[in-house]
Amino acid sequence: MESSKSIEVSVVIVSYNVRYFVLEGIGSIYTYLNKSFEVILVDNCSGDGTIEAVKEQFPEVTIISNIENVGFSSANNQAFEICKGNSILMLNPDASFVDESINLLVDELITQKDKYVILGPKIVNPDLTFQHSCWRFPSPFHHLLELVFLNTLIKTNSYNTQHWKKITQVDFLSGACIAFSKETLNRLTGLDKDLFWMDDVDFCKRNREIGGENYFYPGSTIRHYIGQSSKKNQRVVISNQIISKLKYYKKHNQKINFILSVPIFIIHIITRIPVFLVLGVIKSFYLKKAAAYTFTFKRMFDYLFLNEQSVIK
Repeated sequence: MESSKSIEVSVVIVSYNVRYFVLEGIGSIYTYLNKSFEVILVDNCSGDGTIEAVKEQFPEVTIISNIENVGFSSANNQAFEICKGNSILMLNPDASFVDESINLLVDELITQKDKYVILGPKIVNPDLTFQHSCWRFPSPFHHLLELVFLNTLIKTNSYNTQHWKKITQVDFLSGACIAFSKETLNRLTGLDKDLFWMDDVDFCKRNREIGGENYFYPGSTIRHYIGQSSKKNQRVVISNQIISKLKYYKKHNQKINFILSVPIFIIHIITRIPVFLVLGVIKSFYLKKAAAYTFTFKRMFDYLFLNEQSVIK
């Protein structure tokens, strides 16, 4: 570990009951990142021994141990407050570096130090196949396509494959791994704790609003297992995904998008419940999804008519 004055990169990880993946991710940092760096782990009250394992295997890691699950955004903001590096890498707990190309991402960020820039690397699945990691900002039309199961055929929010081969300016990047300068972070004042599952979209949106730029950078690659912390609780995932999109539209004064999206989401929720109940006969996992959508319907009602703004964690 370098002295605090010489740290170039702060790597921030938020964990919740994903010990195996956290250890893999931290190990990859020490293996491949050849800058002077610090690792800051914020643990949201895991019950799987994550903190003890990290302390044993990587005693240099700075650990913030929360006594409750404060959520992904708030936990990242805790780490941001103590980052010593001028370059910050926000890394999901189920993501890891695969080679030394991650250093190129940091180098690119440094070369653009006079701009407000957010960079995202190429992301691959565990089998090293390509994983989409940047999109156009959301719209009601995309929600409508998702409602009728056409979003995989008509990709209105995606970019053409030609964009994956070069540095490309995009609307927003996957929060699985993004890099930005401390100056950019200070201008954006961290992640919005009320937009769980839309915090990365909002972060990039706000960067654009201050004249910044968001770039997909294919010269660096990370591996991402997708949703290891969240897949255990479908209620958290589904309810926050849907309601945070409405919050996002309201926050950015997109009234038309908000009004158009409300009935689309209500129909989406109502139609998914019987579908997953039927599928639950085949596999019990779908019964959990049906229960999650039922829970989401209540949360939607509370949000729209009772002004309930809380985030489920």
